[in-house]
Amino acid sequence: MSKSWKESLKSRRYEPHKHCIVCGRAIPLGQDFCSTECKESYTKADKSKSRKSTIQFVVIAVVMVVMILLLPKLAGA
Repeated sequence: MSKSWKESLKSRRYEPHKHCIVCGRAIPLGQDFCSTECKESYTKADKSKSRKSTIQFVVIAVVMVVMILLLPKLAGA
């Protein structure tokens, strides 16, 4: 009887490794990225995500302040 594909994967021996967090390529354990392009791409996306989060926080804070200032005027009318 031939081995199933799962059994054939279990019998293979790979060096200890992990995968690039951007593209998924196998890389040595001491690294996080496979190339400078992946590192730059991750940094750019992280900055964009941080910027969007800050903008969202500011918009919510402004809306809350406006509502606090307008609510007494609307309730009194």
